Amino acid sequence: MAMARRLLTRKRVVAYLPNLNTALKHVRSFCVGNGSDKWGKEEFNPEEVVQDLGPFGPQNKRFPLPGSIGPKFEKPPTLAVRKSPEDMDIVQPLLENQPEYRHCNVLEQAVMFQEEDGFMSEDSEILRQSDRLEYVAQDCPYLMRIDFKDLFPGRDIMNGTLTLVTISQKTDNDMTSWNTDVEEEREALLAAFVQGAKEICEALESGNYWADFIDPSCGKPFYGPHTNATMFETDEVYRKLGFEIEDLGCCKVIRHHIWGTKCYVGCLFTNAPLTHPIIEMMIDS
Repeated sequence: MAMARRLLTRKRVVAYLPNLNTALKHVRSFCVGNGSDKWGKEEFNPEEVVQDLGPFGPQNKRFPLPGSIGPKFEKPPTLAVRKSPEDMDIVQPLLENQPEYRHCNVLEQAVMFQEEDGFMSEDSEILRQSDRLEYVAQDCPYLMRIDFKDLFPGRDIMNGTLTLVTISQKTDNDMTSWNTDVEEEREALLAAFVQGAKEICEALESGNYWADFIDPSCGKPFYGPHTNATMFETDEVYRKLGFEIEDLGCCKVIRHHIWGTKCYVGCLFTNAPLTHPIIEMMIDS
């Protein structure tokens, strides 16, 4: 049975799969009697799902060595100003209102974003010839959240967890041209993405998380309230997500780091953390 190779880093999860249906098999496995009652925000522990069956349960991919041993990822150093005293409930709000604190917070996010900008360069090493879908989930830093704030009116995405997922589908046709074949393929990929994104959102919402995705046909959130803000696939914000936007004069087209302009991209947002199994353990089930 084919299995997607996955790349885990400090702030993102990358998986390559044969197609979108492969990813949805994984999502559906968590929707039908597979520990869905353990999805609560505060109670869910992904290791519990693995340990329920004892030695007969599936291997934890994060600890692949004998004796449940795995690599240790060091946490990046944080700025001294971010370290909190014992009584953070009192001091934290006072610190956050200080211009120096906000300045340091933005600088830290900028440094982290700069370190990870261009993160797609190593992913081609885990890509197989049969893979036609790239799944990338990453923590959304503060500087990027500003770009998405107007997309979700009435929701505070500037605070708390915000995970951003891009789903790129390889196309048979070059998207720089326009003909009947391109139009039919885009319509098919649009339908596939919308259906797949709806299933992912429903699965996350069943665990009491918020999730929504951008409808590529209109550039607006699928479930969210009306907004004049849009995010089409040629929006400049995609540059911050590892893509390139080419201006062809008559139109613009998005370019994937591996598949070039033979690509169809969709985007999903959720407050579920990267450690949630639907997001982190995107494997072929």
